[in-house]
Amino acid sequence: MSPFSARITYTAPASEVAAMLADPAYVERKVAASKPVSSAVDVQGAADGAFTVTTQRALATDDLPSAVQNLIGRTIEIRLTEAWDASDADGSRNGTIQLEVLGKPASASGTVRLAAVGPSETVLTYEGSVEARVPLVGRKIEQQAVQQVQSVLNVEQAVGSAWLAEH
Repeated sequence: MSPFSARITYTAPASEVAAMLADPAYVERKVAASKPVSSAVDVQGAADGAFTVTTQRALATDDLPSAVQNLIGRTIEIRLTEAWDASDADGSRNGTIQLEVLGKPASASGTVRLAAVGPSETVLTYEGSVEARVPLVGRKIEQQAVQQVQSVLNVEQAVGSAWLAEH
């Protein structure tokens, strides 16, 4: 297993960030930014309580090293589940994340914290681990996946910041 830790900062109150994270239209936009071959979005619950966001997407593997492509094929299908608890009085909340690489011996799991830093700043902190159960090259795959976590979250931050500015 390889650990990961990443942060996203939004210039918005925690309640607005939570409302965004629970909005199916935002989730669809966030998923679309990853340029999937296909995707599906499911949001259960709402930002005023606990909610769960599940996304599934098939992604082209063209940008991955050829050794990895040989192991996983031309596309990779990923299911990400984010389960959020109801908020604290200040709008902060905790959650869990579970990422499955469908049909492959790889996964990631961890925690996420949405924290109100002030009246108009919110930080999302992700911590967890990636596991690739592949003999000989599993550790290398894990390390590449960990490096991708912050890149993916940079895109999510750009999409989220634009969303918050529009709404």
